[in-house]
Amino acid sequence: MVKFSYLGLIWFLLLIPLVWGIHWRFRHAQKQALREFGGAELYPKLLENTQLQRVRRKQQLRLLALALIGLALIGPKMGRKLMEVKRKGIDIIIAFDTSVSMNAEDVKPNRLMRAKYETGKFINLLRGDRVGLVAFAGISYLQCPLTLDYSAAKLFLDVIDTGVIGTQGTAIADALETSLNAFKSKEKKHKVIIVISDGEDHEGDLESVMERVKDEGTIIYSVGVGSLTGSTIPMVNAKSGEFEYKRDRANRVVTTALKEATLREIASLSGGKYYNLGADADVFSKIYTEILQMEQKDIRSHEYSDYQERYQLILALGIGLFLISLLLSEKGRPATETDD
Repeated sequence: MVKFSYLGLIWFLLLIPLVWGIHWRFRHAQKQALREFGGAELYPKLLENTQLQRVRRKQQLRLLALALIGLALIGPKMGRKLMEVKRKGIDIIIAFDTSVSMNAEDVKPNRLMRAKYETGKFINLLRGDRVGLVAFAGISYLQCPLTLDYSAAKLFLDVIDTGVIGTQGTAIADALETSLNAFKSKEKKHKVIIVISDGEDHEGDLESVMERVKDEGTIIYSVGVGSLTGSTIPMVNAKSGEFEYKRDRANRVVTTALKEATLREIASLSGGKYYNLGADADVFSKIYTEILQMEQKDIRSHEYSDYQERYQLILALGIGLFLISLLLSEKGRPATETDD
């Protein structure tokens, strides 16, 4: 396993194409000047002792040397041992409502983007907890399985959008089923589901799934996103590509408002709490404070350890190749082929 100590210096590798471009430009200008100076007859004689293959080799060596020096600068480290690491934590599934009503802008910049932003901050708080993501609208699916790789979880979070599920609706019951299946644990504790939704147009058999939630000892924290007064839903017309607001079959502009009843119910029945994201900016930090008070379980993972610096050999090889490129002569026996 390889890690890098100074990824901020990776910009040095961008010098490679820059140097190549400068070198090519210089050679091109040099040839053009020789053509203008010597003319068609004298130009080949001016280059008769230049080995173009050697010139290319020098250029390739310099580029390779720069690449190796750049790689050494970002500090490669290699782990030698794969060890089992034990942490204390909770398994957390975050279920995102991706129905089109989450595009409403009564919570800035809109409901979904605000929820994603706050969730990203929540993931940054986690220490040893496994986290997974579920996306739902009219149906649901597992977006990201439970993982300790928080960077990967945030990458999956970034791609969640109101267009990821074609079937519209707010199938909270189906989302809870998918979340429960994602735990894959027989333990009747150490499980948390965070449901983020505007609660509108609820679908599915909520009563039966809540029985399973309670039977498996899962705690639900629900987060309502939106205003109680409601807002229009901006969207882009699929045919014209123009911006407009969603309309119903009678061509009236649709207004969507936060429906808290279902969200309050599922949180209460599971022993969790309901929060309104628009009314409380510290929703997710409060949820994490609640989670920290729960009984933690041992979560095992395998990680490489005993990392050691490995830049020395790479740096020496890069410097060596650069010196060789400086010493390599461009002159040799007269060549019969003087140009490309």
